[in-house]
Amino acid sequence: MTTAQIPTVTSEMRDRARRAPDSWIYTVDPAFEGAGDVPGWAVIGAFRVDERGEIGDEFRRNPNYRPTPVALGFPVPANELENALQLAVTGLGGDEEVRNALREATVLVPHVPEVGVADLDAGLDRPVVHAFTSDQYLPDPAQWQYWERWPARELAASMGDRYLVLNPGSALELRLPASDLA
Repeated sequence: MTTAQIPTVTSEMRDRARRAPDSWIYTVDPAFEGAGDVPGWAVIGAFRVDERGEIGDEFRRNPNYRPTPVALGFPVPANELENALQLAVTGLGGDEEVRNALREATVLVPHVPEVGVADLDAGLDRPVVHAFTSDQYLPDPAQWQYWERWPARELAASMGDRYLVLNPGSALELRLPASDLA
């Protein structure tokens, strides 16, 4: 169950209510607006419509509602890996989909000229490599100037026992041993 705000009543909802007095008007997750078939988990809840066709204050939440990435305000995913991460974060996908997408992805990693991929300290028991799924998750250029694109599978193979930290500091942050991508 989510504790999201009660949806805003729109003019379209008021029009529907006038045509359906003494009923309920259902609200759906923004990812499903205009869709013909909406799964039960995508229904946010329902407003009570009185006998005059007016929406009242009574709102019943759907305890099975699971917000989509759209409802949570995530940016449009730039690639399959970001899509898999968003679905996993929202409970609509799983770890295996993320690992599969990561194995096939190309990521951006901080690079030290004439040295290679930068090892960073993240307070873990070993060095880490930060990687980013797309430009939209890169930190401020003042924090790091040089980036390289790496196929994630090749990056993981070169990392030994280091951790990979994907999209650090974001809602899509993921930490895992590089060996998990083998």
